[in-house]
Amino acid sequence: MEFFRRIITKNETRQAGIAMMLLLLIMYMFVHQEVARIQPSLDLLSFLPLHAMSRMELSLLDLKFILLLCGLGLLRICWPQKHFAFFVALSSALVIGLASPKTVFVIAAITLLYLFPLHRLMRAAESRGWSRANSRFWLWLGIGGLVAILFLFKLQRDIIVPRLGGPSMGYDLLALVGFSYFIFRAISFLHIQAILKIDEPTPWTILSYTLFPPTITSGPIQKYQDFREQMTNPAPLSASLVFAAVYRITRGYFRKAVVAFILNEAVTKLLSYRTLTILTSALVVVLLYLYFYFDFAGYSDIAIGFGLLMGIRVPENFRKPFLATTVSEFWRNWHITLVDWFRDNFFIPLGGMQSPRPRAAVLAFFTMVLAGLWHGLTLSFIAWGIWHGLLLFLEAISGVKPIPPGRRHGIGYWSRVLRTNASVAVGGILFLPDPASILKVLNGFYNW
Repeated sequence: MEFFRRIITKNETRQAGIAMMLLLLIMYMFVHQEVARIQPSLDLLSFLPLHAMSRMELSLLDLKFILLLCGLGLLRICWPQKHFAFFVALSSALVIGLASPKTVFVIAAITLLYLFPLHRLMRAAESRGWSRANSRFWLWLGIGGLVAILFLFKLQRDIIVPRLGGPSMGYDLLALVGFSYFIFRAISFLHIQAILKIDEPTPWTILSYTLFPPTITSGPIQKYQDFREQMTNPAPLSASLVFAAVYRITRGYFRKAVVAFILNEAVTKLLSYRTLTILTSALVVVLLYLYFYFDFAGYSDIAIGFGLLMGIRVPENFRKPFLATTVSEFWRNWHITLVDWFRDNFFIPLGGMQSPRPRAAVLAFFTMVLAGLWHGLTLSFIAWGIWHGLLLFLEAISGVKPIPPGRRHGIGYWSRVLRTNASVAVGGILFLPDPASILKVLNGFYNW
């Protein structure tokens, strides 16, 4: 009773509760139109019965999933902080399991039966005085296993391989949500726990990290050491925190559900024309470029907001990328956590930061090729990786540097900004869903 009396008499917590109710109302306003389109007879309270949860999608655009995350944000108030990791692991598994049982089963199985035992093996090896080479063997063996799993997943998802199960297995793999992001988080964990000698006696923090609902589907990819530190001291649910979360979430939904939707409709309309001209092709490139930003930056805002509600400060994913003066600067400000992952787990371990300029340029090229392959084992994604790899290679070889902050003005600065954005935007057409659309846009540039 003392706990509830303290909550009722605490003005800040009352304000937080009011803000949460406001958040639920705003979420309903944004998402209800899409829900009603799918199921017109759905009214405001029809999602409350538990049997309806079977129709829930593992998406921050699904109203039922949103409500469950808000519920977890409130429920953590009455959970003992010393058991917060167990609470996040258990609640994350339950919420994700309601939306996608296959996803939670596969991710939890790999975490509990692969990552955690390998982590304990490496800690035991070090405590018994095994050589550093032995520990590195287990580390690279573990990472190699995760890479092999990801490769098989991509291979079966993008290229149906009969001996790997054929179409039926392909459909099962498509049901796994956020699997590529999970593998990258798992590799990041193995790598950093070996460097920092992190010792996890229980699997709960690791499971919370791999199943954290706000970021499971599309990131941002949080570093394990940052996530672990916040798990021991989560941000308290205060009015200021809830208001900050409401702002990020509403901004994210506006970007994704309004701006990105309009841009997508415009691109779809232009691509429906029988032929394109140089002007319409250029317009497709610009609109598609803006669509990618508002769609993904909006999703990142939503993930950051819901992360705050659960007590975890998720890292930023975008930082004014359109003002970049080089492609390398662009990639330091666009999808920041993915680029940081490739830098920390591929570029730096291979000596990219201390290599001569030609070697660093080659590593930058292959980094972007791998980024393309991570998106999918298709020719368009591979071509996208090669395009960006060539841009970074040429910049590294020529020694081009971003314009310093004090000189960011005038025609010279804005011409560099325009050239950088044009180089990136042109590569964006390779993300169009089919080769015919890509060729139509390219042919339009030759049609005056």
